[in-house]
Parts: sequence; structure tokens; C-alpha cells
Amino acid sequence: MSLRQEARRAHPDFAWLEPDDAPAVEAWLRARGWLAPNESFVRSERAGEGNMNLVLRIHTTRRSLVVKQARPWVEKYDQIAAPWDRALVEQRFYARVAEIPLVAAGMPKLLAADAPARAHLLEDLSPARDCAFVYAREGAGLGEPVLVALACWLRALHAGTAGPAEPAFANREMRALQAEHVFHVPYADPPALDLDALEPGLAAAGRALASDAAFRAALAATEAAYLADGRCLVHGDFFPGSWLLAAGGVRVIDPEFGFWGDPELDLGVAVAHLALAGAGEGAATTLLGAYRSAEDAPAVDLGGIARSAAAEVARRVLGVAQLPLRTPAGGRAELVARAREAMVAGEARMLFGS
Repeated sequence: MSLRQEARRAHPDFAWLEPDDAPAVEAWLRARGWLAPNESFVRSERAGEGNMNLVLRIHTTRRSLVVKQARPWVEKYDQIAAPWDRALVEQRFYARVAEIPLVAAGMPKLLAADAPARAHLLEDLSPARDCAFVYAREGAGLGEPVLVALACWLRALHAGTAGPAEPAFANREMRALQAEHVFHVPYADPPALDLDALEPGLAAAGRALASDAAFRAALAATEAAYLADGRCLVHGDFFPGSWLLAAGGVRVIDPEFGFWGDPELDLGVAVAHLALAGAGEGAATTLLGAYRSAEDAPAVDLGGIARSAAAEVARRVLGVAQLPLRTPAGGRAELVARAREAMVAGEARMLFGS
């Protein structure tokens, strides 16, 4: 029995949303008062792939909206269980950053929330597009203005929440899920994926990395830092799929992985994806320079950033959460080798080659 079937059997009265059942979606919205009395429902459709959650775009005669519902599985990989209450963490995140104008302005507006339904209603930013196009390694990449905007948003989040850990943002179940897929699944024997189908020789590169004592020791220390409470609220999954280019500028979405952690995590993940996208080291320098340029910027450990980045590169090449990477022949194995060097040396520049 699939996770979907098990959940539906265990919770028969839960309002499971289905993108193809428009009448039920409309009734669900009206029952919550999320549509005005004089607002006619036109249609609903999936809003993108929805990696973690079901995300629907709702079209009415007056506007378009986004509904996001968490289910006890990963939407894109429904064989993987996921903490159901991640929706509540995301709702708390929006409420918390409402106190920080720059951060709130850089996200869609949270219009309504239904905690028991693990769902919320968001401003629709379409025709915005996410930044996953960078993995195609075509064109000029993100460009300095986008990188600076991302860095300023992230700095405002970290600086604006710096202080003792807030229990509402422990998010330990989501952290445990993420830790499993970052620090363990990529090194499983046998691998979770047919790595040689992705690139001939990649399985051997993965085995070599998994057996590298220096790498594994640094990786274990990085996992311990990830699981420990940190110094501020972090986004937790700060990568191109969470970055939107909208009419009003850069926007950040999907904070369900947010928790009280360290700034090095978000910065490291961002740097990792610049490397995965084939950006030059200058892109990482621009991002980190913009983050550190203001007086209120949190002090960060460059070695910690490098190790978080290396872990993210390795897991995106060897783990389940694959990306639409376009690499030259042998490029994935080269990324694995660079991740090893960056992790052991604690230097992010090694992710970008010579």
C-alpha cells in the first residue's frame, strides 16, 4: 500500500485536495471563506511540480491565488514520508518575518491559513519563474543584481532574528528528514539511484567518496552543526527552486524547512547551487560579499559555509533529490571530487575548479 493510500485510509475525514477535482477544490475554498461571495471560481491547476507539497494555482473571475497543502509524504517522491506539520512551520515563518519589512517584502503574502488542513493561501506571483533555469548552464546565469538581492534578503532574515533559539522553530522532524537525505542517503551501499545511468563511472566516484575517512569525518561534524540549534532563523532550503524572478523583483518561497540554525547553512546551500549551475567563483564572491557588506551582517565562518556547500553538492549529485543538471562528460564525477576537496579543506573556492 502506498503512503497516499495509507494516509487516506488512516484519515478518511481529512480534506485531501486533488488538482483534478475542481468542484471539490471550489467547495473547500468557499467553506473556509477564502473566496468572496461575489467571486466566481474558474479553474484550478498545479502550480509547478511541487517538490514537497501540493501547490495549486486558483483562477477566479477577480484574481489568481496559490493554495499550498502539506501531506504526510513528499509530493514529488510519494514513496518518502514527510512530517505533516511542516505547513505549520511555514505559517509560523511568515508570521515571524512579518516583523522584518525587507524579508516580508521579498516573499509572497500569506493571505490565510488553516492549520488543521495543513494548508494556506498565498499571493500568486505569476508570471514569475523560479531560477532553476541556471542548471542548464546557458546564458549569463543570475547576474549581480539578483545575487545581491538574494544576499540582502538572507542577511535581513538572519540579522533580524538573531538571538536565542525560539522553540516554535525547532522543526526537528524536518531537520531529521533533510539530514538523512544530505548526510546519509548519498553514501548508501547500494546507492539509492542507478548512478551510472546518470553518468558512467559516477557510482565508483560515489563509493570512493563514501569511503574517504577525512571527508566522512568533516561531513559528520557538518551534520552535527546542522542538527544543533543555532543563532537565528534560517530558510533551510535556500536554492534556485526557492528563488523567484517576479515583476516586483526577487522573491523567496517555500520556507517549510526553516529552523533556528546558523547562517552558514543558507549561505553554503546557495554557494553549492552556484557551483552546480556552473557559475564561476565570482558569483559566489558577489553573493558572500553582498551578505557581509552591511554593518548588521552576522559574523560567519567561511569554513562552515564551505562544508555546508560541499555536503549540498555531493547530495545533489549522488542523492535522491536530483536536479536538471547539464554537465559535460565526466562533469558529475568532477563535482564529487570538488566536493571532497572543499569539505576537507574548508574552502568553497574548490567547488569551482581552476
